[in-house]
Amino acid sequence: MPIIDPALEGPPGACQGGYACGLLAGHLHADAEVTLRKPVPLGTDLRVAPSGDGMALYAGDELVADGVSTRLADETPEPPTFAEALAATADFPGLRSHPYPNCVGCGTARSDPAALRIFPGPVLGGDLLAAVWYPGKPVTTDDAWAALDCPGGWAAMHLGKTDKPAVLGRMAARVSLPAEPENAYIVVGWLDEVSGRKLTAGSALYSREGTLHGFSRQTWITLR
Repeated sequence: MPIIDPALEGPPGACQGGYACGLLAGHLHADAEVTLRKPVPLGTDLRVAPSGDGMALYAGDELVADGVSTRLADETPEPPTFAEALAATADFPGLRSHPYPNCVGCGTARSDPAALRIFPGPVLGGDLLAAVWYPGKPVTTDDAWAALDCPGGWAAMHLGKTDKPAVLGRMAARVSLPAEPENAYIVVGWLDEVSGRKLTAGSALYSREGTLHGFSRQTWITLR
């Protein structure tokens, strides 16, 4: 596996969780569920190897993630309109306070070509956060996993009413990208459950017309 470009940072010094999960998911069949055991390092040789019924990701001899194939149920909500998603970005909570401003997915300090600049804010009258994503290039499956990461995390923190940052612990996703590249997507996130420090959330990726192109189930852990 190639060395992960330092531009793909999430939390400081580590790969964005969704991107890291997507890298390992590429070695699995069907839908995939990946558990992050440690922060996945940037600029370091990584190794993928079989592990039980799935695959594992190592940095040297240290296990950093493992994954298995799974089958996700589609429980995605009706998407907001493109205009509603665009309006929601103005209320992105990260504009006021951002724990990871250099995150490749949602970092407010990033404007480089690698940055996705997905800024999910609450949709008026609903329990969803939404954003518009302008990829600027044809989207890969790894890109889609990265795009599905942050909306779920912000939904978990904002709707879960936690004042502490959270990190991605586990992510399962199904991605089905369009044959012809789209120039813009709607991305949404929602909260499913709060259990102590564990926040369960979901996210989905739609075309600007509302066609579903991917969804995820996520577990986030609030930091002490």
